[in-house]
Amino acid sequence: MNRSATALGAALLTVGVLAAPAAEACGCFAPPSPAEVVVQAGERILFAVENGKVTAHIQIQYAGEAKDFGWLLPLPNVPTLQVGTDELFVQLQATTNPTFLLTSRSKNCPRPISFGCASSARAVSAGVLNEPRDTPLVRQATVGPYAYAVLKADDKTAMFKWLADNRYFVPAGTEDAVGPYVRPGAYFLALKLLPGRSTGDLTPVILEYASELPMIPLILTSVGATPNMGVQVWLLGNARAIPRNYHHVVLNEALLDWQNQGKNYNDVVIRAVAQAPGKHGFVTEYAATSDVMRGRIAPPARFGTEADLAAVNDPGRFVAQLYQTGFTLQTNTDPTVVPLPVLPGAVKSVVLKMLPMPGPLKEGGLSEDDFLRDLGNYLSADYRAQHPAIFENYTFTFDPVALAHDLFTEYVKPMRDTEALFARWPKLTRLYTTLSPADMTSDPVFSFNPSLPDVPRLHEAVLEVDCSKNNGALIVTSQGSTRPGGSTVDLDAMAGLAAARIETLSEEGDPVVVTDNTEPIAEQFPRYGTTGGCSVVDPTLLGLLVLVAKLRRGVSAR
Repeated sequence: MNRSATALGAALLTVGVLAAPAAEACGCFAPPSPAEVVVQAGERILFAVENGKVTAHIQIQYAGEAKDFGWLLPLPNVPTLQVGTDELFVQLQATTNPTFLLTSRSKNCPRPISFGCASSARAVSAGVLNEPRDTPLVRQATVGPYAYAVLKADDKTAMFKWLADNRYFVPAGTEDAVGPYVRPGAYFLALKLLPGRSTGDLTPVILEYASELPMIPLILTSVGATPNMGVQVWLLGNARAIPRNYHHVVLNEALLDWQNQGKNYNDVVIRAVAQAPGKHGFVTEYAATSDVMRGRIAPPARFGTEADLAAVNDPGRFVAQLYQTGFTLQTNTDPTVVPLPVLPGAVKSVVLKMLPMPGPLKEGGLSEDDFLRDLGNYLSADYRAQHPAIFENYTFTFDPVALAHDLFTEYVKPMRDTEALFARWPKLTRLYTTLSPADMTSDPVFSFNPSLPDVPRLHEAVLEVDCSKNNGALIVTSQGSTRPGGSTVDLDAMAGLAAARIETLSEEGDPVVVTDNTEPIAEQFPRYGTTGGCSVVDPTLLGLLVLVAKLRRGVSAR
């Protein structure tokens, strides 16, 4: 079957130091469950595909100077572009994170023993520019904090000259990396930050363009990649999504650190993916209903109405209403923590265009967030009278009708359109891999297979305790493997067994097994019921595990 593949991906060329993957909380939100492991990926994308059109939400992660920020993305067609929100990825992360739950089952014990956890923007519509015929430029405009250009990709020399002439930062090594994407009929999207913008203003982008299948251009991504960089992709559709030209990897769950909620999960993934040919493989972390995301982005009551907002004639009360009606960025999923409210970059861009921050306040170190949170005070007549020097030559024109319209067009509509995707498509799939730059030699393409079963986010194992056998304890995984309850696993020594299976998946039918490690895994981690009894665990360690479990239950109860 011949299908055109979309050359698009996760922050496909973000210049600078990307966050290294880690199997622990990424810092932007707290895990909602002590049994949940959070992996910080260097690249994150959500794809939806329908009738030859791809919608892609791409999170841009970058560390470095704003002047050195550059983003270059190969595309099969001219896209429409609008800004998105990091909130989408916070919620996707929270609702589909792999969760590892160790429960206990005991026999011949005087009383039950418990282990583990106590509970299981506005789209820019500018047309083709009236430029000389020999220019590669097709379109240029601004959106949110970005200036962007769409360039024809049929002449690499002309494209890079245009980027240099127009001050789009291009890092060393990019010219060689774009080679596979340069051909007649292809395009590149280039982004840079607008003057006066900082890297804190970076926000996801939403692209729509014609193509049959989504693809991540990892060859180009390799220019700015880090070792073992995590790549996370969510796909919406009528069926479970698959890596079409990469292998599918099933983890050996006996290697997971069950007594610490799978803390070593990312390390196991790194070693398992390395077993795939060319180190090209994805793990399916979730494939089931998209209902888990319903109402998390734009529930009906959020944002209020444009008419109500337009009726607020005072700028301070206008911005205050944004905080009160849900325009703030929902980045914290821990109900016990109440962070200061923050407006998303797309909202700040619109508001500050009409209600700019006085230069002396910015030069004095006041942040845009603090200015907007107390805008009513800073723009009040009393404050301006007390600080005339700050407002010398400062003017603004407040039009609540126009500002409300811009906010609903550039921010609320994209948010509601995003919410509608999860109502439109019944299946949500989350795939994950880790790659180093040297491994990024092929661009993964994604498709769908309706005959494959769901993959839950919850992974369970049981700690079998037999008090009649010298305090024997055995961890039994859902795959049937066993290991002593008090043991740890040397991942480096077991790296060759990190994958239970390596498979290929197609648009129909069952997986085709390429590598089956069932027998060697059984030799190291015997199947349950064939061991002839529980292994012995140190009684001191057993008592410690009980104490830890009690402490965790206490934390969960609070």
